[in-house]
Amino acid sequence: MLMDARKVLIFDTTLRDGEKVPGLVLSLNEKVRIAKQIVKLGVDVLEVGFPGASEGEFEAAKEIVATVSGPKLVCLARPTSKKDFEAAWKVLEKADNKGLHTFVPASDAYREHFLKKNREEVLKIGEEAISYAKKYTDDVEFSLVDTWRADPAYVVNLGQMAVDSGATSINFADTVGYATPREVADLVDRINAEVKGLDNITLSIHCHNDLGLAVANSLAAIEKGVNQVHCTVNGIGERAGNTALEEIVMILETRKDLYGCETSVDLGEIYPTCRMISQITGVLIPPGKPIVGANAFIYETVVPQVADVKEKPPYEVIDPDELGIKKEPELLKKDATKEELGEKLAELGLSLNPEELDRAYEAFKELAERKETVFDEDIESLVVEEVLKVPARYKLLYLSVSAGSISVPNATVQMEVDGQIIQDAAFGRGPVDATFKTIQKIVKRKPKLTRYLVNAITAGTDALGEVVVGLQEDDLIVMGRGIDSDVVMASAKAFVNGLNKMELYRKAPPVSEFTEEEVFSPIL
Repeated sequence: MLMDARKVLIFDTTLRDGEKVPGLVLSLNEKVRIAKQIVKLGVDVLEVGFPGASEGEFEAAKEIVATVSGPKLVCLARPTSKKDFEAAWKVLEKADNKGLHTFVPASDAYREHFLKKNREEVLKIGEEAISYAKKYTDDVEFSLVDTWRADPAYVVNLGQMAVDSGATSINFADTVGYATPREVADLVDRINAEVKGLDNITLSIHCHNDLGLAVANSLAAIEKGVNQVHCTVNGIGERAGNTALEEIVMILETRKDLYGCETSVDLGEIYPTCRMISQITGVLIPPGKPIVGANAFIYETVVPQVADVKEKPPYEVIDPDELGIKKEPELLKKDATKEELGEKLAELGLSLNPEELDRAYEAFKELAERKETVFDEDIESLVVEEVLKVPARYKLLYLSVSAGSISVPNATVQMEVDGQIIQDAAFGRGPVDATFKTIQKIVKRKPKLTRYLVNAITAGTDALGEVVVGLQEDDLIVMGRGIDSDVVMASAKAFVNGLNKMELYRKAPPVSEFTEEEVFSPIL
């Protein structure tokens, strides 16, 4: 560690901006589990959500605040909605370390499309929003949406207004991933030169990855003195995603010689966190993804091995052990006790209450009967599958399929729908198609299948298969996820999981951050 290293704050927005992945719908339990792991990771700021969006968002944010502590906890509020601020503060009021986050559009494109106000009116809206937020707390973060498509002079005006109004953090957002590192550096230079009173202000950067430059742009801002970065685990988010937390942290760690910066993140929790969030969200980590991809530390030997094999190879700039990647983990025995499973889960960073551990153990015993070797990844997947279930209107009870080169593929499915047991059968072009058609007959719904992905969680012919499906009804798109050693069964589980997530979403559809529409009034 450098003695004079500059601290860069990590602002995690996985639970707000990251959740905008198309089709991603997280239950309350899933959000709480993610929040607990991100806190364990050691971020400085955790944005717990946008409580004014819906009753579900409000309740989830409230539960997160009641469950976790350590980092500063922040909620988003729209600048034109006092109810948003009231809801956010109701969520945060009992937290020890808290703040409010609000914003205005900086670019003419966003301003005219969403607010239909002129520049002076938007300045006034921002001033009033900060002033209103400060009635609740001195800690207010103010974001400029679509900064790099805005008039730079107007960006300076907005920044000065934020300082004068009492904001403690000013966040410059490249909302559509349009900027380049040179443009980011130039504008931050101008802000530092022209905005007065920045000495005690946290300057922050929030980048999207539409042009593949989110991490590079964040680094360009850091080089110019910005000391907070908005990011998401695995870089998840709408369109091409956000700045990847694990990448920005490891670049600053690996190249301290260049940047002279450090973060508070526990490096050993990076890989477990990335893997857990991939499993919960169903957003798979590409094999070639930097830092945490399956191929990130696999090397092809192309030169003679003349050096001591114990030496660190010259092409390894990051030690995978530092990230929590175990090359040869100790596997849990198939006849392990419930206590031993609990110890293994704790080792993997998963803490379960007694009821959850009971359910996980039953699932483990069932899996151990079907698999030759139970890997850590299998155990983690079981926890996601069995413990973090969404409320289920639809339950899959039984599946039998018949398929082959001669017979017509068909499936028989038994389900519980609203407490009633229903069984039906259908033919299809393959076993998965027949299964989906049978489920559709039973539930009397025909969502469009927009995505179908199969991933082997571990190696071997008896490996658990993970299936992710995208389902669409009207404008609603959700992702369903299922796990089983039988890929057809995993597909059925994923389809039913998607249907249940549709039910969860329809009960409380969220409102956009870029609208003045009021669709939710929390009881405060």
